[in-house]
Amino acid sequence: MAYATASDIASEFKGIVFNATSSVTATEVTAFIEEEEAVINATVSNRYEVPVTGTEAVNILKNIVIAYVAYRVAKILNLKKDVPIPEKFVPQVLNEGAKYKEAKQQLQYIQKGKIILTDATALSLGQGVKSYNSENGVLPIWEKNVKQW
Repeated sequence: MAYATASDIASEFKGIVFNATSSVTATEVTAFIEEEEAVINATVSNRYEVPVTGTEAVNILKNIVIAYVAYRVAKILNLKKDVPIPEKFVPQVLNEGAKYKEAKQQLQYIQKGKIILTDATALSLGQGVKSYNSENGVLPIWEKNVKQW
């Protein structure tokens, strides 16, 4: 399930259209979205079933994907200029602007459990290490004061 689309990314820029001949193509933007969604899914998969499907949760992750991909696109657009802008004049969005930093922090908070995706399907706490014994209900037998090895 896609959290964002190329048109979501285009809406972050003034007057940009992604197509086959643009500086950053629609195919590239779609690939960036898929890559960032994979990273997000890998990050949240220790707490939630992925892909996340809850409406509110998807909106939160969509915001993160848009920030990450828009940051990547902005960097590429700046690098493709004939004369790159000196670093001190680079717009905030290009040098890890506020939205990118906020999205990065939100993802870390989700991973740590500080932000709860309320309508996402949480993993049960029992999905730790699996073994034959745990899968089949075999209880360990330990004796006190006896060498067992």
